[in-house]
Amino acid sequence: MSTRTTKKPKMLGHSITKLLRNMGIEEKVKEYQAINEWSQIVGENVSKVTKAQRVVNGILFVKVKNSSWRNELIYMRQEILIKLDKTVGRGIIKEVRFI
Repeated sequence: MSTRTTKKPKMLGHSITKLLRNMGIEEKVKEYQAINEWSQIVGENVSKVTKAQRVVNGILFVKVKNSSWRNELIYMRQEILIKLDKTVGRGIIKEVRFI
């Protein structure tokens, strides 16, 4: 009989996160997640008139259909940042710019 020590199983997500961190790309992957999940983060109405385009130095650039919506979104910016923090992690997206 062999004497094996049993280790607790780890969640796959935890292992992947650790691998990404070790590779130095965890933050970039989370930035991409913010772009990829934009529609779910802001909801159907806002996603119809916006498109998350890129993240540069923690700033998420979002294309907006028109200036009326841009003004509305400026008022919603803090709420959107809170949702982004909950989705991709605190501090990954530091600012949202509507263009």
